[in-house]
Amino acid sequence: MPTDGQPIRLNLGCGLLAPQGWVNVDGSWNARLAKHPFIRRMLSSLHVLPPGKMEIPWNSSIFIHNVRKPLPFPDGSAAAIYASHVLEHLYFQEARNLLLESFRVLAGGGVLRVVVPDLKAIVEEYLGERPFGPLSGELAALQPADRFNQRLLMRASEPSSSNLIYRIYEAWQDFHSHKWMYDRDSLVALFQAAGFVNVQPKECYVSCIDNIQAVEDKSRILNGAGICVEGIKPSRDGSPTKTNS
Repeated sequence: MPTDGQPIRLNLGCGLLAPQGWVNVDGSWNARLAKHPFIRRMLSSLHVLPPGKMEIPWNSSIFIHNVRKPLPFPDGSAAAIYASHVLEHLYFQEARNLLLESFRVLAGGGVLRVVVPDLKAIVEEYLGERPFGPLSGELAALQPADRFNQRLLMRASEPSSSNLIYRIYEAWQDFHSHKWMYDRDSLVALFQAAGFVNVQPKECYVSCIDNIQAVEDKSRILNGAGICVEGIKPSRDGSPTKTNS
């Protein structure tokens, strides 16, 4: 993490996409274990970790933090904050709190960019349209109501069959299921309620943040997969904050 007083850039809920030049933040089991390879191997050999988890290339430099809690960064210390497919995993009040925390941590003129699944596209598909393109495989075989539930991801289709310890952890953290879904208008309103201005929907890779391609996965936005909104924290003199680091 930068220590020279320069504004940082936060990538919240980074998952496997943890590029240099960003403080990549994640609180998942896998991100934590990436810092302890011996424990990770031991848990895998004891079949505590589900099969295949050892092969996932998690970055050991990820900053570990649960975004449901206040962000551990000083007021006005960030030039940009990015969060892709994170907000829907939080309860609505938790999401509001995260945007308020983002507003606090951003410097004046700093940019918040959020990507979430598009509730409107999911509903349109249920009503017979094709916002996601042609259906294939298992999705094509599902009835519209079942496909609708799978897209919403409020619950898994079956109980976890993993090791008991892992199931307890999953139930405790509950990272994977969706808690609240958004369309473009509701996400814009959430930004505005937190104090952001110039709040606008954005296309993939179109951003006030320099080199957004480093953190943005186009498969999470294109073909109905998600919507993107950006907002700016007002600065006293109206000048933008430089977002590259």
